[in-house]
Amino acid sequence: MTPRNELQREIVDCLDEALRLQSRVIDVTEQAQQAAGMSAADRSFRGKVTGLFFGLMAHLEALNRLVKEETYVMPDRSAIHPVQP
Repeated sequence: MTPRNELQREIVDCLDEALRLQSRVIDVTEQAQQAAGMSAADRSFRGKVTGLFFGLMAHLEALNRLVKEETYVMPDRSAIHPVQP
């Protein structure tokens, strides 16, 4: 497997793990809310968890696109040429 393919596989693994962790964090959040006597209708904490993980997923997707590109141009216009497979 090439270094680029290995990195893409690692990113996919991170995405899978993030989805599992999101589910677990939401479950723990709901349990903590119940233990604190909060209403089940209060979704503010759940919304924060969802927003946090959407940000993480967007970041991982951006990394995946970056790895797939032939050349990445830095904001200062210098180019990075990744090692070709």
